[in-house]
Amino acid sequence: MDHEMVSKSLQDARIHDFEDGLEYYAAVEAGCDFIITENQEDFYFSVIEVCNCKGFLTRYFSL
Repeated sequence: MDHEMVSKSLQDARIHDFEDGLEYYAAVEAGCDFIITENQEDFYFSVIEVCNCKGFLTRYFSL
């Protein structure tokens, strides 16, 4: 986490929860393909795919 990610989280009008914004911009900076959370609706603004745990495991590991 750096100053730039904090600034982006604060300035992005789509983001209503600061901590979700930090998680999102950390994922973007890290080049993540997914955000895995049980609170998928919190990332309504994400351009990264958002999955819950079961959905991710089922989809990508055929469990």
